[in-house]
Amino acid sequence: MSYATSFMEYEKALALGHKECRACRAKGLPLYPPVLDEVLDGVDTRGEVELGLVDVPIQLITGTKSAGRQRAFSPSFYPLLGGESELAMKWTALCDAHLNEGINEPIKVYEYLHDFYVQEGHKRVSVLRYFEAVTIPAMVTRILPPADGSLTSRIYQEYLDFYALTGINYLWFTETGRFARLQSLMGKAPGEAWTTEELRDFFIFYHRFLSAYDAKSARELLAKRVTPGDALIMLITLCGYSLLRDCTGPELKTTLARLRTELMVVAQIPLPQTPVKRLFQTVAEAMTETAGVMVGMADVLAEPVKELVEGKERTDPKP
Repeated sequence: MSYATSFMEYEKALALGHKECRACRAKGLPLYPPVLDEVLDGVDTRGEVELGLVDVPIQLITGTKSAGRQRAFSPSFYPLLGGESELAMKWTALCDAHLNEGINEPIKVYEYLHDFYVQEGHKRVSVLRYFEAVTIPAMVTRILPPADGSLTSRIYQEYLDFYALTGINYLWFTETGRFARLQSLMGKAPGEAWTTEELRDFFIFYHRFLSAYDAKSARELLAKRVTPGDALIMLITLCGYSLLRDCTGPELKTTLARLRTELMVVAQIPLPQTPVKRLFQTVAEAMTETAGVMVGMADVLAEPVKELVEGKERTDPKP
């Protein structure tokens, strides 16, 4: 792949970055990745743990360690600096290397509350994010949050216990008890570690599920009310892992669609009205509003008639 072709990819990535920033600005959202040093300002953490070399889900790389590189990237790590910048030249060279031989040098990140912040390797993250890579090798330092008894703190402690058994870092839930629930649904006893084969099969299954979950119909199903992990555990509870594991992507998508009602009940999301029901409700509301207007108009029109009748009664001679 030529340098010129890679530069064209940079221009496409740059367009995506500016598009994302415009969308964030319109919604009042941050225009750049969050900075861990700012997130931790005033937070009494419990120390650091070196995890070594880990395959990090690239979608969980949400920010940067310090503010130095922050404004060079959009929230999704698309580039924001023009084609004449140093970033453009280095990004293009990395893109060329990725397309010809692959990017294998690990980045350095900090993990805090299941989010990852880049210390070294921002451009590698940007290039691989643009090409929709699933994971990226990284040397990870975990920062332990305060044990303050909050819901997030309790979920995170359960995540740490689950991570010790599995090394799985791509799942997150919005309620306590769900990591233990998944352990049970997989047929594992509390505290029982997963085998290499089980981890490989579950990773493949999870990403097959994720492709179906990210489809438009699935996003509407559980949009921002639960995490993909929440949706997954609901699905396994309803169908069983052994059955779902052998489903193809299209079969999982069909299963999600067929179980839409059940999943929404489990997620405690109000069921949407059918188009016909919405139409009847709209008509009924319109008729109610129209009736109210007509009653008001009748009152207005009746007043002159009433005055006319009363006046006539006063002027007519009595028999």
